Amino acid sequence: MTQRPITAEDLCKFKFVGDPVVSPNKDKVAYVLTHVDKEKDGYYSYIYVTDLDGKGRQFTSHYSKDQLVKDVAPKWSPDGSTIAFRSNRTGKNQVWLLHTDGGEAVQLTDIKQGVGDFIWSPDGSQLAVTITGELKLTSDKEEEKKEEKSDVKVITRLRYKGDGVGIYNEDRKHVYLFDVATKSYTKLTEGEYDFGQPRFTPDGKNLFYIATKAEDQEWGYLPAIWKYDLATKEESLFYQANGYIMAPSLSPDGKWLAVVGHARGERSQGNANVLLFSVETGKLTNLTESFDYTVGNLVGVDAKYDTAEQRLIWDAASTSIYFNATVGGDCQLFKVNLEGEVSAALSPTVASVTSYDIVSDDQAVLVLATPHSTGDLVTQDLKNTNNVRKLTDWNQDLYNEVHLSTPENFHYKSTDGGDVEGWILKPYGYEEGKKYPMILQIHGGPATAYGNGLHHEMQLMAAKGYVVLYTNPRGSQGYGHDFVNAVIGDYGDMDYEDIMAGVDYSLENFNYIDHDQLFVTGGSYGGYMTNVIVTRTERFKAAVTQRSICNWHSFYGTSDIGFFFTEWQHGHADLWDDVEKLLKLSPLTFARNVKTPTLILHSEQDLRCPMEQAEQWYIALKRLGVDTKLVRFPDENHDLSRSGKPKHRLERLQHLIGWFEDRRN
Repeated sequence: MTQRPITAEDLCKFKFVGDPVVSPNKDKVAYVLTHVDKEKDGYYSYIYVTDLDGKGRQFTSHYSKDQLVKDVAPKWSPDGSTIAFRSNRTGKNQVWLLHTDGGEAVQLTDIKQGVGDFIWSPDGSQLAVTITGELKLTSDKEEEKKEEKSDVKVITRLRYKGDGVGIYNEDRKHVYLFDVATKSYTKLTEGEYDFGQPRFTPDGKNLFYIATKAEDQEWGYLPAIWKYDLATKEESLFYQANGYIMAPSLSPDGKWLAVVGHARGERSQGNANVLLFSVETGKLTNLTESFDYTVGNLVGVDAKYDTAEQRLIWDAASTSIYFNATVGGDCQLFKVNLEGEVSAALSPTVASVTSYDIVSDDQAVLVLATPHSTGDLVTQDLKNTNNVRKLTDWNQDLYNEVHLSTPENFHYKSTDGGDVEGWILKPYGYEEGKKYPMILQIHGGPATAYGNGLHHEMQLMAAKGYVVLYTNPRGSQGYGHDFVNAVIGDYGDMDYEDIMAGVDYSLENFNYIDHDQLFVTGGSYGGYMTNVIVTRTERFKAAVTQRSICNWHSFYGTSDIGFFFTEWQHGHADLWDDVEKLLKLSPLTFARNVKTPTLILHSEQDLRCPMEQAEQWYIALKRLGVDTKLVRFPDENHDLSRSGKPKHRLERLQHLIGWFEDRRN
């Protein structure tokens, strides 16, 4: 074998492509390229521009020896002469402007706390921006306040914290107009509410944005769409949602507003749809109601850094909307017309469209990931899914150097006859007739999916000589509304059966697996299921549980989503009335059954599955004499394995694989 096995350190060599945006003239594409910086222990991003023949250049550049600069969110001006982008190069996120013929970037906004969303007005004279807290300009000179500010946090909200954000303060996010010529700001929204995702109507007369003003917004978050008349300065309620909504997109003719969302309340993990509104009448139509897949990319991998937000894109005639959707292990591009007719897939199988833009009815630009690629920029012939042409190949030298195992896809029957999809990776240097240990991987969510993207961690396991098994049990996205909801109120039942049936199928059908050397790991929901598994069986030689849950009763009040996620996922389980039910669902209750050596990996700033979950599980297992170890990662949140500090990500992989290696024959 001429290629070497992939290593943990190769994670730091990847470059990640994302957020393609086609120019108004439809001849160029701006995109974001993200690098890993091992020395500075983080990530930096620049914007590149390429034509549709793949001839490109670096568009932004700003080096700082002390800072990791992130230039992201490129947005062409309506006339195509400039690109606005968001950058932290001065310490806070500001909007910058750069002419497409070159020169130095010019800082447009100067907000002390930084800028969030931003979008051009149709005539290019203004930006709609979101700002959190009271407007403060960096140019304003304030008298130094001698009194010390208190670091005490006073909490009054029910939703008072968020993973990756921390404790919320009392500041709210509002929409402002920013005049490009005068650099002046006009506040449009008011009140103790958070507003976001502003969108101009094509005639520039109105602005749509999303916010909730419901009295019970803290308990059941149901957003609304608001319409702001820029001439009269009047805000009106356009639509009160009955479920989550995002990614508003106005048709070129101004007659229609499309969003991604559903009408099943906040507590639903079923399919997200393309919802269509008449701007004139407000009439709502679910365009993808008969399309039994969810809008968006739910394929989870650890070798991805696409900064694009979810988007819907109209065709020029205002008759169809392009969207991506998770279908099994793929994420593919589709379009739907105003009558609700969804096209066949417009992009290849065994691939995932992480973000995209449309050139014409005949051509799209995609960031297309595969099991052997983190995602490159490609042009896609919309009439022929096999006609894909690469515009970038940022990681080709690395791909040429390392061996990447090819996933083998299979379907199997669960214990009740239900169909489940899975994949298996053969180890590096595989030889016919030899037996190899196997690692079972369990994804998080549960409403996510494994599928066709490059998963560095799994490739590393294969490089170390392991067979890697991963499946999409009940609760996974990509298999229809009923399948993803089948886990609600049924955690640890048929999802457990689906996972273990996948193990049994693999042992029966792949004769190169050593039945006596089985290992298991998973994160988040996958960590919970890892905990469940070791309380029920001793067939695994060792387990690694990551960012896991072991106690649903305490999770209710300690997780940033616990108070609603627990009730929703466990069939309206109440904290007070259903204590016994929650404890029966909690692996902690059955810790006495655990004999499997168990490593616990957890981030100290994880607010989704809080550190106390790991601490409870560790103390229980340690007290009971189980071979166990707790590894705590400071200053990391729930996304350690996907976007944590590179050095922590590498150390995590060392602990994870080392735990199995030490117990492998």
